[in-house]
Amino acid sequence: MDWDLALRTEEPPTPIDDSTSSQKFKYEKWHKSNRIALLIIKMSMKNVLRGGFPDATNAKDFLKFIEAKYRESPKNETGNLMNALTTMRYDGVQSVREYILKMMDVARKLNALEVPISDTFLVHVIMNSLHENYTQLKVYYNGLREKWDVNELIAICASEEERMKKEKFEKERYEPMNFVQSATRATKPHVPDVAKKDSTKSAPSPKRNFKLNKPSVFKCYFCKKAGHMKKNCPKYKVWLAKQEAKKGLHNKENTK
Repeated sequence: MDWDLALRTEEPPTPIDDSTSSQKFKYEKWHKSNRIALLIIKMSMKNVLRGGFPDATNAKDFLKFIEAKYRESPKNETGNLMNALTTMRYDGVQSVREYILKMMDVARKLNALEVPISDTFLVHVIMNSLHENYTQLKVYYNGLREKWDVNELIAICASEEERMKKEKFEKERYEPMNFVQSATRATKPHVPDVAKKDSTKSAPSPKRNFKLNKPSVFKCYFCKKAGHMKKNCPKYKVWLAKQEAKKGLHNKENTK
């Protein structure tokens, strides 16, 4: 649709009476593209920021004004990019392919700022920033004589990521269940505090259940008559005396 025609080409001359129909068509087409480009650029900006730029009738000039306002020092930008490249660490959660592509984007920006980052150096930086799960891959790479480029590193790291995901899935799938823990949870259900309080209120106290009623009248366990205890029972005393006499007679016979 040639909406970016005004950004790619220069403004054509204003048509005059002697201009041809093709020249007039090119002029109208360029101005239409210029108006659409200005509307799109201004609509993508916040109202607060839009007032800080001078009005321009040319979309290409308006982009130059924006570039001048957001221009940064090349040295400062280089330092920020170098810091980002050396401090990036792969957390093992996001995709390893996307992580390596982010580091490649930082290296590309440094190359544009005339700070050359070779593929060999970038591969070593990426390998050192990988998660500890890739330790086996690091040891394997250090033992090789040949060197990998960035594209080979992406393919190998992606395949290693898939392998670790499959191992984790198989481990979780065939891991035996802990029946002891499930049994203890089944025998000891969670009781809310309200239920505990209600149960303590309704349950009878152990003192009331096991309280002994003392009889007011004593009963002898020897003669089974009420009114006296066993130690005061006359029949028990007579029986006790007979038992002592028998023991004394038995001892005398043994001495003879």
